[in-house]
Amino acid sequence: MLQITREMKQYETIFLRKTGDCEYRARIFTKDEELDFAGHPILGAAAVVQTMSGRTHRAEIRFHLNSKDVDVSSVAIRALREYGCSMNQGSAQTIGRIAPSDYPKLIAPLGLCMDDLAAAYPLEVVTTGLPYLIVPIHSGLERAGMVSNDYESLVLSHGAKFVYVFDIAAMEGRTWDFSGLEDVATGSAAGPVGAYLCEHGVCPEGEEMIIHQGRFLGRPSELRVLKEKGTGNIFVSGNVSIVAKGTFYG
Repeated sequence: MLQITREMKQYETIFLRKTGDCEYRARIFTKDEELDFAGHPILGAAAVVQTMSGRTHRAEIRFHLNSKDVDVSSVAIRALREYGCSMNQGSAQTIGRIAPSDYPKLIAPLGLCMDDLAAAYPLEVVTTGLPYLIVPIHSGLERAGMVSNDYESLVLSHGAKFVYVFDIAAMEGRTWDFSGLEDVATGSAAGPVGAYLCEHGVCPEGEEMIIHQGRFLGRPSELRVLKEKGTGNIFVSGNVSIVAKGTFYG
């Protein structure tokens, strides 16, 4: 699976094995490693499963990942030839808040300075299955990038797997792997960001928020996020288009 992922040269690749009716064991890989959770491979897989299931209007799908199960609803949008997919990421967990004294060394490798930070909001590590260091800013998103070759160990030391730079006012974010490859839409980050925004009073629980990403790659995307009142469950939604099919021969 890792070899196939490297050959495909996609940000993430998901592999499915059917275990029941609309129920699948799922494994997700980047070109470097297997991930316990990722958002957009799951949303995309849900649309593919619906096409295979014969359910022409709606499908309810469960994916069994390495460390959790994720339920996804997929609805066919015939007018757009797309699928509206919504996944329940469960509740979010704040792993830790970063000490302000550590801010400079964490943001410098991203090409940011202290003046770029949104001062009213802390740097925190939040997860719904994949922990992200959330860096809230009010300026500098266009300058942000992975400008250090030795950033991964620093991020890991704070309990995060990846980093997500987020402009609070614009509701727009960016993230990269540690080789500097940028992602156009990141469902596993959208959930933690949505939980963070509710926790700090930027967005109310029970109301859908839209997170923008991908503009700097010429592929702007929108991720819809909602924190459910009462349960605290985080729902991440987006439209999926199937653009290609193929067959591997062993």
